[in-house]
Order: sequence, then structure tokens, then C-alpha cells
Amino acid sequence: MLDGLRYAVIEDPGIPHPLKVMYPTPLPGNPWGILLPMRETSWGRQIPVVTGEALSHALHGRSLPLREMLGNPPVQRARMIVLADRLCYEAQASICAMATPECRPGSRRMPECYVAPTEDRTLRPLGTAVAQAWDEGRYVFVVDGPEFVVT
Repeated sequence: MLDGLRYAVIEDPGIPHPLKVMYPTPLPGNPWGILLPMRETSWGRQIPVVTGEALSHALHGRSLPLREMLGNPPVQRARMIVLADRLCYEAQASICAMATPECRPGSRRMPECYVAPTEDRTLRPLGTAVAQAWDEGRYVFVVDGPEFVVT
């Protein structure tokens, strides 16, 4: 887990399946937080932006507005990334015995030791965290706008 990423499981009494999520902690003027370097990549294009209000409703037991904003499930999001941008990193063969040419997010062959295939030292851990979240069935999103507070 990287600092700056929030993980949650959202329960909704009206929906039988909990919603597993991961989203960055927003920074002043930057809702993408630590995920900002991914924004203009094929990975970032698969990370939806939701409203703070939708997230707040979900955290208070009404997840339908957030679910509607999230769209495609995590596995489908992973499969929409350009194949060359998600195949196992070439150097993984030496550190991951399970690395095969088919190992990639969105497949059943992504090993736990997956590393995002980029030479960029900033993007690699971010892509890896997003891939692992998707592999766990977590929706990854960015929150833009204020959340509400119940007093």
C-alpha cells in the first residue's frame, strides 16, 4: 500500500454485494493526489472521476449514485489499457517466478509480484498499486469536489 491512497469497503443495506474501492487522498488544487502522474496515460484514462457528494452518500450507506458514476467493473477497466502498457515488466522474470508473457492486469494470470511495465520510477509503483486493486476487484477512482459532513 502506498501513502496517499485510501482503501475502503462500502456496505449498502439495499445492495447485497459490498463495493471495494481505492482512491487517492486529494491535495490542494489536485484531486488526483499521488495518482496525478497517471492522469494522461492509458491507465489514467481508465480511472473515473466521481463527485465528493456521491462518495459521501456511499460512505453513509447509499452507494447507488457512486456505483453509477464508476461505470465498468475493475477487470474491464484493466482490459481497456493498451496491451503494451500492461504486460509484465521485462525485468520481472528475474524477481517473479510466475511472470509469463500472459501476465497482465485484467487476466487470471496476474501474479502478486506484478510490476507495472514502465521505466518511469514514479509511474511504476502507482501502476502496480492500481493493477493490484483492480485484480482484487476494487474500483479505482478520483474524487473531485467536496464531500459533505453529517453533524
